Amino acid sequence: MISQSHMNIRRTGGMPEAGPVHARRSQSGGAPTVPDAFVVEAALHLLAEHLEQGLAVTDRSGRPYFLNRAAQSLIDRGLLRLEHGGLRGAGPEDSATLRRVIDRCAAGQRGAAVRLDGPDGTLLVAACAIPGAFRPIAEGAVLLRLIDPAAPRLPDPGVLQDQFGFTPAEAALAIDILAGNDLAASATRRQITRNTARVHLRHLFEKTGTRRQAELMRLLLLCPQPIAGV
Repeated sequence: MISQSHMNIRRTGGMPEAGPVHARRSQSGGAPTVPDAFVVEAALHLLAEHLEQGLAVTDRSGRPYFLNRAAQSLIDRGLLRLEHGGLRGAGPEDSATLRRVIDRCAAGQRGAAVRLDGPDGTLLVAACAIPGAFRPIAEGAVLLRLIDPAAPRLPDPGVLQDQFGFTPAEAALAIDILAGNDLAASATRRQITRNTARVHLRHLFEKTGTRRQAELMRLLLLCPQPIAGV
């Protein structure tokens, strides 16, 4: 995996910050009211590393400045490759598609989104140029968002209990629904009756203020997950 030091772009010779963030003392003379730039950088690095989606920052040739953990996992699983220092698709056709997207963004054109269909699965890619405020030092740099639709990250049941007040049984049913199981399959898996499963589902609707299962699923998938410290 690319070293975490790559995220500190001032040390690696990559893209600079748009400008320094200075801490200000409060009028009472206490702690700074605005975090120091290094604190902000560390927080953004933590967020990027633990984001469910893959993130990559590359130059115009596809050479990565940074890969987060999810992006590295895609490489480990064969959905992407690192070849001669550059980020490539799983096969020649995917590599050519990815290269066209990076070239387009590096040339300053608007962002693009493509689907890469490799032998090991499908990868959704959205790309955009690094904003002009960072140029000319970041000339040609591109940000890639990488999503494996076959491996959605399900929320932790305990998090759902904290956010919505679900009971453990209700949270378990919610996870089953998000995983694609219908009510009957979830009841069988949980060794409960279908009627009990229906009661749990009704409670899920009541506690989330939703009325339809699709609405419930959308809400639960959007719930932010706590970021574990490193």
